[in-house]
Amino acid sequence: MDFSYLYLSTDGRIGRQTFWIGHIILAVVGILLMLIVGALFGQFSFMTRLINFIFVIVVAYPAYAVSAKRFQDRGKPGKLGAILIGLSLFSSLLALMGLTGNPIDPNLFGTLLGFVTAAVGIWYLIELGILRGTVGDNQYGSDPVG
Repeated sequence: MDFSYLYLSTDGRIGRQTFWIGHIILAVVGILLMLIVGALFGQFSFMTRLINFIFVIVVAYPAYAVSAKRFQDRGKPGKLGAILIGLSLFSSLLALMGLTGNPIDPNLFGTLLGFVTAAVGIWYLIELGILRGTVGDNQYGSDPVG
């Protein structure tokens, strides 16, 4: 698997398996980082929120590249991959500033933002992780499965 293509390029198409591998790797790295940082600085500390925000910034483009190629496999513009990334950046910034409460007890704004993010996440899960891509060639390239 070409990880530089997977995480750094928005050209072409990828199938569901590659999409899942790409996002699972990012998720595992994020979970491990947050467990370590939470243990070192406390689960709700400013330092933990700051490191989480930096991590979201660092993985924003790689996550976008994976999602964009998957949207393109579905025959849709890759730019749709920016929606969940933008929500994650916005949510992480607001959490850093302390405007959403904490993950265990979010305030009303944090709850509403969480619902919107969850709804978009479910759409991504279905659209990118479950539904098959365009069979055969499309305007973004050849079928990664066939």
